[in-house]
Amino acid sequence: MVDFCPECGGLLRKNRCKCGYGQKKPRVVKSPQGSIVREWNPPSPNVIYCKATATPIEKLKIELNKGTTPEKLKDIRNKLKKRELTCMNCVYYEEKELHCQIKNKYYSKDSICTMFEPFGI
Repeated sequence: MVDFCPECGGLLRKNRCKCGYGQKKPRVVKSPQGSIVREWNPPSPNVIYCKATATPIEKLKIELNKGTTPEKLKDIRNKLKKRELTCMNCVYYEEKELHCQIKNKYYSKDSICTMFEPFGI
């Protein structure tokens, strides 16, 4: 079942929305100087595609084995090569504090990790 946010109409993933609906507001902690991490360890383009389109990985593998590659998957591959997909496009990233809610670390805006959960791709 697909749920949509009652406030902004965005797709809810694991009961979280970029607008803040369904999240407990944690105490805002300022990042100490020099502790902002840069990391470039993205998940595979196939995983990002499946998360963004809510497609099972098995279904995508069947399509790829038939020789058809979805256009959106090609776009995701290009964006990863150009480093356009970053923490800024992640559901769990708080841009104002440069804080990742999942890893509880401070990441620079041009970072990406394996826990990347896309929105608006």
